[in-house]
Amino acid sequence: MIDTNNKKLHQLAWRLLKEGDLKGAWQQSRALFEKSPGFAPGWDVASRVALAVGNARMALDLIDHALAIEAGNFAFITQKAYCLLALQRGGEAQHILDGLDISRLRLADEYDTIGNLYSLCKDSERSLQCFEKATALMPDNPHFQLNLALVRQSLGDMEGAENAFDKTIQLDSDDSEAWLHRSRLRKQTASNNHTKELEALIATGKHPWRREMTLRYALAKEYEDLGDFKVSFQHLKTASALRRNHMRHDASADLQTMDAIIEHFSKEFLLQTTRGYMSEEPIFIVGLPRTGTTLVERIIGSHSEVYAAGELNNFAENLSREINRLEEGKPANRQQFVAAANRVNFERLGEAYLKSTRPHTGKTARFIDKLPLNFLYCGLILKALPNAKIIHLTRHPMDTCFAIYKTLFKQAYPFSYDLQELGRYYLAYQKLMQHWQSSMPGRILDVSYEKLVTNQEEESRRILSFCGLAWEDACLTFHRNLAPSMTASLAQVRQPVYTSSIGRWKNYREDLHLLEEMFEREGLEL
Repeated sequence: MIDTNNKKLHQLAWRLLKEGDLKGAWQQSRALFEKSPGFAPGWDVASRVALAVGNARMALDLIDHALAIEAGNFAFITQKAYCLLALQRGGEAQHILDGLDISRLRLADEYDTIGNLYSLCKDSERSLQCFEKATALMPDNPHFQLNLALVRQSLGDMEGAENAFDKTIQLDSDDSEAWLHRSRLRKQTASNNHTKELEALIATGKHPWRREMTLRYALAKEYEDLGDFKVSFQHLKTASALRRNHMRHDASADLQTMDAIIEHFSKEFLLQTTRGYMSEEPIFIVGLPRTGTTLVERIIGSHSEVYAAGELNNFAENLSREINRLEEGKPANRQQFVAAANRVNFERLGEAYLKSTRPHTGKTARFIDKLPLNFLYCGLILKALPNAKIIHLTRHPMDTCFAIYKTLFKQAYPFSYDLQELGRYYLAYQKLMQHWQSSMPGRILDVSYEKLVTNQEEESRRILSFCGLAWEDACLTFHRNLAPSMTASLAQVRQPVYTSSIGRWKNYREDLHLLEEMFEREGLEL
């Protein structure tokens, strides 16, 4: 009887987790492991709920309880690897993967799970092999086809990716993510596009808001490719409004935070001598998204002495740990967080950041951290890592904001779905970057996207010189770099430099007039 009840509670917790009812899933899973502590699946599902809500430490503790009961359980072992990756303990997660005998796997689900873990560990080649195994075993599973498509596009196999996206959509026409990714793979043409199918799908009116939103982003992209800018913007406006209306975001808090950073990290404070961690490894590429950060990453990352580590959240997370240690608990709000940030042990912060990037870094003399939002931390970065290099990408304000507005991001950049909020965020960002530059002259290299794409070699040489790297011709042919890319620019980085994105906002000038007027009032050069 107890086993039957356990099974029912376990199934209910899993169903609630899959439906997104995390509170309900936690209540059921907690009741399960408290009532039956010897029932290992109860600890496992509780771990998955904890990880879903962002509590990776608790998730790790819970899955360790499950493993103490069933040490060899494949699902529990791989869940522990997910928890370790969420805690930035990549070396331990890799050790778990290395200890698994992949040749003994028999189920498509198992290959899919391992493929996802390899992908998170930045091993796209082995990830590809696992997803190919999963789809071979279950070719009619759309989820496996989608994962295969995603890893193929990250490796630059655009034709193979499109075939897998096609297969995904054939199997599940409601998979809006597949529609969106496929629309981004290449420029759609009058003879080869999916606008009619997308229009028909949306017209059914049967989709929940998130799916409709994603389909409309795909449709906006395809209509832009076809030059129908008016219709493109109509879908984009509807899609972004759907996203913003279903989001809790205090736009004013972003602006107040940047003002607080300027206040607490004054020029006088930044010029004070403090002890930092004296490593020359990190190269930070910062700015706003869609400004050419991925392009610069590919240029520098094509150098033989540099490893492109991707968009790392490691600096912010290590800063949070230092502040929590300092405050003996988490600060109540952003203002307190910023106020505490200038009292951390900067040397320890720099060392902790560097260690947290292992084992992926450390095999080359330098590595790139390309998280655009690190622009918030420029002063702290140079306090913690005085020998680090920071490259800041700039782009025309209107091109920047429109490129952000038309991109559907997964979790980041909540300011990007309303043009007025986006414009105010841009102005605050510009004010903060001017503060960093005036307070630390010569420490941050500004790189203009427009200059880079019109004079690639000269700007690339300037960038490498700033980083202390000798010139290598491979940096000019970055598009031949076979390293995986997971950003929204992954299709563009497989092409040589092009200038067609300059001034693209002008195709939408009528719809963007309020944003243009805001910038003109602030005296921006447009």
